Amino acid sequence: MEPMLMPTDDLVSDSEEELRVHAWRTEQLRRLGLHRILAETFADLVDWHALAALVERGCSPELALDIVR
Repeated sequence: MEPMLMPTDDLVSDSEEELRVHAWRTEQLRRLGLHRILAETFADLVDWHALAALVERGCSPELALDIVR
């Protein structure tokens, strides 16, 4: 019985998809006013919807980030 191998195309697609999602989340955080480095760092770690709600209520983006972390 030969081992089944996963097609490498699927692995590349997953990785590319993760990069696209990360870039999209980073952009959402940037639009909320976070500096690029903070947006890049926390894109996959925070709920940007929660951060956006706080910013819409008048929080600075940095304070909102501290709250949702």
